[in-house]
Amino acid sequence: MVRVGAPDGRVREVDGVSGRRYRSTDGMYEMTPRDAAALLQVGGFTPDLGGRVAGGYRCPDCGFGSFFRCCSRCGGDCVKE
Repeated sequence: MVRVGAPDGRVREVDGVSGRRYRSTDGMYEMTPRDAAALLQVGGFTPDLGGRVAGGYRCPDCGFGSFFRCCSRCGGDCVKE
């Protein structure tokens, strides 16, 4: 499945080329690759989900990323990434 945004955030339903109807409350849809490609052609977009920030620390116990040595989630000691 591919996450795609509708050209207008107020769109609540999109019909795919496969015949499947997608419903959403925020204009973002989890679609098959074929339906996502069709929506992209008519003005849809792929959301920028961001990437990992370089640097910082990662907790080996729970996996939480932080800019501090002490994990704010579980209290463990984080290691430099």
